[in-house]
Amino acid sequence: MKKLLIILSILILTSCQKNVLTNIAKTDIDIVTEIHINNAKGYIEDLIIKLYKMNPIFLSKNKKFDSVSQVIIDIFKKKDLKKVDKTGKENIDLILKGFDKNFNGDRIYYICKGLYGMINASYNYKNRFYLTDKKLDAQKIMNTAINIETLVWRLSHSMHNNELLIKTNSINGKKVNLSFERLFGKLINNQENMARIISSQQGRMVQKAAKGIVSSIFLPIGF
Repeated sequence: MKKLLIILSILILTSCQKNVLTNIAKTDIDIVTEIHINNAKGYIEDLIIKLYKMNPIFLSKNKKFDSVSQVIIDIFKKKDLKKVDKTGKENIDLILKGFDKNFNGDRIYYICKGLYGMINASYNYKNRFYLTDKKLDAQKIMNTAINIETLVWRLSHSMHNNELLIKTNSINGKKVNLSFERLFGKLINNQENMARIISSQQGRMVQKAAKGIVSSIFLPIGF
């Protein structure tokens, strides 16, 4: 019994020391960054679920996956940094494929995969941060917010045969569903807030694009 208590005490002490060392290795900005990354991931997961619920036809067009949960696992799987497209163009191409009027596959999969890849790239493909890590680029994170606004605009305006390519917000009589708008708004604000926090720490300014640019192009988020 005594030996068991000693072993348990050693394990608890070791675990506590590990946590203390981990916390010491993090700055306040590291902790805040991790919160924003988790927020972004949560919002995107909610978007994926809601988009498929509103547009169930697209899942049946997906040749790789049979369920929404399989799609989510694939989109969020960890990237091999050796194989990452460092220009950021690959993620934009995925989004554009989802909006291609001639494409007859799962638009939601490609748009959301590109969206998460773009945001993931702005955090250097990391979800844990420590004192010794490379500093994040505040402008890149702000550019993701701009790209999300562009994506929202395209969702609202991309049509084929007088119908939206992907349904989001809806008005049914007196019932108005603006849940997508609110969710995208949270994601945009999350990225903008993080960019401003980092820029204030670094003593640099971040810029938002002019309104006219928002509806036209996506900005590559390189690594």
